[in-house]
Amino acid sequence: MDNFTQNYKRSFYLSGDRKKYWYSAFFLGFFVSLILIGLKPFEKSIIDHPYITLVRIGVGVICTIVYIVGYEIILKWFKNVKFNYLKLILFDVFLALVSVIFIFLYDRFIVVKDGYVTFGFLLEYILVLGLPFYPVILFIFHFLKTAVFPIQIYLPIAKEDLKEDILYIEQDNASIGFSTNLNQLLYIQSQDNYIEIHYLKDGDYAKHLMRGTLKKLLKDFPFLLKVHRSFIVNPYKVECLVGNYTKAAISLKNVDVSIPVSKSYFSSVKNYLSTSTKI
Repeated sequence: MDNFTQNYKRSFYLSGDRKKYWYSAFFLGFFVSLILIGLKPFEKSIIDHPYITLVRIGVGVICTIVYIVGYEIILKWFKNVKFNYLKLILFDVFLALVSVIFIFLYDRFIVVKDGYVTFGFLLEYILVLGLPFYPVILFIFHFLKTAVFPIQIYLPIAKEDLKEDILYIEQDNASIGFSTNLNQLLYIQSQDNYIEIHYLKDGDYAKHLMRGTLKKLLKDFPFLLKVHRSFIVNPYKVECLVGNYTKAAISLKNVDVSIPVSKSYFSSVKNYLSTSTKI
């Protein structure tokens, strides 16, 4: 339980990869509409509407728009702010509340068309319709952006990471592995079911090929920086980020090597390197 709490309170920087937020928001809206159409949880309140299916699809569209706009704002205005999973969940709760308010206005002005809007009626709407329904929606959205379309998060670079000076990388399905000093590790490249570790050995450039995946590496060493679907770099060895969104690369210290940065990682890598504490 303590480890679970620590992981959810651990700080990170949000990814600039908007596509995954958009995908999660679109699928959230789809599932909301699907639940309303299939399960009909609020059938009695709007059963007489002639276009009931369109009404329910409209509710899903509202949820999608609110979550897309919400994350666009947070990525644009708060891209250099540290977050953790607890803060993100609270932000999702806030967006859920905003969604309920817009759905309430949608119901009053477009569906029912009576224009009856009071604070008391809104509060009743939130308690009766939103409170029992939105925990399910929050779970769906959180599941989408952490499991189905996982957002890329970057942990702050901290000197505490140097306490584990030696990195021991285990090979998949084997007891053997590879170890190197963190100060010597340069970058790691994925090659199908193998990873190629590039490092310095006695001042000379060297590499080691072994079975493994970048996904497992990031899980074992979350402070490493993924800049491309095939490349992870040691953030302590980053010299600078050059180029722009369409074509960018990272140069490393002490070696004449350039690592490509893909479009989907450019914004988050740039924000991360500009706001993290360097060693």
